Amino acid sequence: MSYTDDGKVIANNIRAERNRVKLSQQEVSDKLKISTKTYLTYEKDASNITAKHLLQLSKLFNCNITSFFII
Repeated sequence: MSYTDDGKVIANNIRAERNRVKLSQQEVSDKLKISTKTYLTYEKDASNITAKHLLQLSKLFNCNITSFFII
């Protein structure tokens, strides 16, 4: 699996967790204090997401950070 594939796996899991907690993309980007455009890129391909944002997302979604890496 390439790094790009990993980014897509993470992106899919971020989207799934956001949907699970029923938050909009706008709500999540507001809580992370990032632009909605930046957040949208995370849901398309999270290859460039920071560890800080992954940690913030895990807290926001009330899930273990490892949930984002499950294939």
